[in-house]
Amino acid sequence: MKALSPSQVQRRSDRIINYFLPAYFLGGLLLANFYDTWLIAIGVGGLSLAAYYLTKVFLPDSDLYQYILSAVLGIFMAQYIYQMHGLFEMHFLAFIGSAILITYQNWKLQIPILIIVTVHHAVFGYLQDLGFTKVYFTQLDYFALQAFIIHILLAAIIFFICGLWAYQLKKYSEVEASQAKEMERLQNEALIAVQAQKEQLERHVAVLDKAVAQGKFEIASDVAHDIGNAVVGFGSYLTRVQRLQEQDNPMVMENLARYFEEVNPAISSAIGETKAAAVIRLLRGVAISERDKQTEISSAIAKQTDIIAGIQDILHIQQQYIQGHEKQERKAVNLRNIVNDTMALLFGSIDKMAIAIDLDFPDELPLIRGDRTKLMQVMLNVIKNSIESIGIQGGEKKIALRANALADSLILEIRDTGAGFDGAIAGELFKQGFTTKPAGAGMALYNCRSIVSSHAGTIAVTSDGHGMGALTTITFKV
Repeated sequence: MKALSPSQVQRRSDRIINYFLPAYFLGGLLLANFYDTWLIAIGVGGLSLAAYYLTKVFLPDSDLYQYILSAVLGIFMAQYIYQMHGLFEMHFLAFIGSAILITYQNWKLQIPILIIVTVHHAVFGYLQDLGFTKVYFTQLDYFALQAFIIHILLAAIIFFICGLWAYQLKKYSEVEASQAKEMERLQNEALIAVQAQKEQLERHVAVLDKAVAQGKFEIASDVAHDIGNAVVGFGSYLTRVQRLQEQDNPMVMENLARYFEEVNPAISSAIGETKAAAVIRLLRGVAISERDKQTEISSAIAKQTDIIAGIQDILHIQQQYIQGHEKQERKAVNLRNIVNDTMALLFGSIDKMAIAIDLDFPDELPLIRGDRTKLMQVMLNVIKNSIESIGIQGGEKKIALRANALADSLILEIRDTGAGFDGAIAGELFKQGFTTKPAGAGMALYNCRSIVSSHAGTIAVTSDGHGMGALTTITFKV
């Protein structure tokens, strides 16, 4: 739930009063039927409405009308008591008015109604004790001083509680508004930083492609380092947002709602069961909304953190790839070890998505001569494609790797249960720039084929159709 500004709180409360005050006036007209008090109902009620609305019209920039409202609610209580000839239950109108004033989140509004109630009880109670029976303050024969003091003390306690609620709600609104403003500022800074880093990344990627094509791997290494710094910077913004989000504890409102539930009998006796239940439901709704908001933000931060981790993994491999180009060494390598190291790098993604891995490698697997870093990049790209393809499926999640030695060849098969593809796409997979991913660059399989070809090998990707998974077959000479 978004925090309301003071002006929004005021407008919301004014709308509520626009329902309550006419209802008070109409209630007076209804009670006039009992003891023929039409003059009081129309005169006192009409003057009360006029006092409130005229003050609001002629002083629109002042909050004086709110204090007039507080006094008017006290006057309506006195009017109802008189109209019902001192019926005790009419005194509860003061408590209803006090509860209504909470919506303005201003504890000072409890003062005028408290003054009206005190003066009314003191003057009218005294007059009736003197023998002026037509003031209709109470249906008792005599209103003792002790009863008066107890009555006023209990009323003051209720007004104090309502004032305390108004004060606490205002403080909570101020804290929530401050946190929302700070969160918005950090998000704006993060968006600006992301846009700048995206532009920088695009420029560096262009330079990196050119450097790789020309063999200038020292330049490419510097670019990869700069990209890594940019990613770390973005990660720091996420950390700041996460710390601020963790400070916004929804348990405050939940504890407040729980406290109101514990004292519900006392509240119900003061303002009525319906309004007490409404206040508790409001607090519960705010607490649930805050908890849902925190969950959504935490989920978004977690996803962004995973993306950063993935970028850092790719940068790590690219740096190894660049170093491998510089050395240009071909040594005897064990394909099983390359696969194991690749699985270790991708363990986080595999474990998070609960993908089953099935490795079937013979004990005596022939070695192949090649560049270990380049071959590891091939394994990383192929297996990551399988992971991403499985990620959009809801059924079985499995990647199976099989290696077989035939004559002078070593064949590696990687089969997944991912989304698969149709025949039209199969012919485009290894073209530079072709991709089926919304944010893909179309370079992974293109680079894989280039690396495998440089090792006198072949690579092919096939599928039986959508939803049928894919099979990647890589063949090396031994």
